[in-house]
Amino acid sequence: MKSRVLLGLCIAIAAGAAFALSPDGLVPVQSRYLDHVYLRPDADLAAYRKVLIDSVHVEIRNDWLTRMNAYSWSASRSVGPEEGLRIARDTAFSLQGILAEAFRARGYEIVAAPEPGVLRVSPSVIDLYVNAPVRVSPWRTKTFTRDAGEATLLLEARDAMSGGLLGQVVHHGIAREMGGQLMLTDDVTNRFWFDALFRRWAESCVAELEAGKY
Repeated sequence: MKSRVLLGLCIAIAAGAAFALSPDGLVPVQSRYLDHVYLRPDADLAAYRKVLIDSVHVEIRNDWLTRMNAYSWSASRSVGPEEGLRIARDTAFSLQGILAEAFRARGYEIVAAPEPGVLRVSPSVIDLYVNAPVRVSPWRTKTFTRDAGEATLLLEARDAMSGGLLGQVVHHGIAREMGGQLMLTDDVTNRFWFDALFRRWAESCVAELEAGKY
């Protein structure tokens, strides 16, 4: 009898801990393609057919610049902070368009200002790490990597008028995993594979929100 009581107590504690880990009272739901999806109980996200997309916030991983220059044998081969700014700017621009495209493909109307019946989504890219940034060099060089890089992708969904948090997605993605094979990497391939990662993530996010009634 004591064993069953103890087991029940452990289950209750575990369930309470899992719920406590959810952001702002949201509850976790299973997703086939995304790491973590949280929705507000009784919130009918599927009822929203208009969306306001905030500007994408991008953060480069803190140690990225240091690691990029750790083995630079020439100052002309080093990566400067301006390259990080360029990557962040290009990433934000690209993901903004990809998200809008994903919502339009599912029949959503993109609006420019809050109004009743509008879902407001705030996308972020944090810990962005690009393996082969552009290096200004007088020598012609080639870089080979196993993938283009990685990032943690976040999306918060709120009611545009009340600001109430309705859902959140957290997902860590790698741009082009090749099973350990090395590939030629440059700025063009970086953009291609990161865009492919962003497109899969955006489509999965929209699908989860569209079906999102907990």
